[in-house]
Amino acid sequence: MAERLIHSFGNLRLDERRPQRQNRPPLRPSPAPQPSRFTKHIYLLRGLPGSGKSSLARKLKRDFPSALVFSTDDYFLMEDGSYIYNPDLLQDAHKWNQKRARKAMSRGKTPIIIDNTNILAWHMKPYAVMALENSYQVIFLEPNTHWKFNVRELARRNSHGVPSEKIQHMKNAYEHNVNFHMVLHAEKPN
Repeated sequence: MAERLIHSFGNLRLDERRPQRQNRPPLRPSPAPQPSRFTKHIYLLRGLPGSGKSSLARKLKRDFPSALVFSTDDYFLMEDGSYIYNPDLLQDAHKWNQKRARKAMSRGKTPIIIDNTNILAWHMKPYAVMALENSYQVIFLEPNTHWKFNVRELARRNSHGVPSEKIQHMKNAYEHNVNFHMVLHAEKPN
């Protein structure tokens, strides 16, 4: 019996590795999932008037009930609910909206949703800088509507009466495929 046991282990060598099969890669332990360094998020919505940004903001709000939605358009809402846009006040309206977002970020609120057209990268820069300063992850979102670049349909659908000529101008200027680096280094033209 002992002889059979010795014979069966005769080829066993403790100082050698077993050869790997040629057709199978060596097994390696899976890397542990890396936790995101971000626990706070800001969604920068972008899109032409009438493309579905506000609907997307409402959907996000339903998905994340604690979300805060900030839109520069809110500056032009009157107490009775009417909307009175004044282009001379647009710069003040953007500063007002940025101030609201900054206050929410300083309090650690998440997620924050910015419901603006954000046509150009530099339009989003103040929010990107705030996000960087407050350790927020920036997520760029556009509506996935089939009409999002159809000027005639956008003019029909937008809730603020933006004319098709203005929408066409915005469409021509629209910067596609923006990313955080691009936004952070964007400069406002003189």
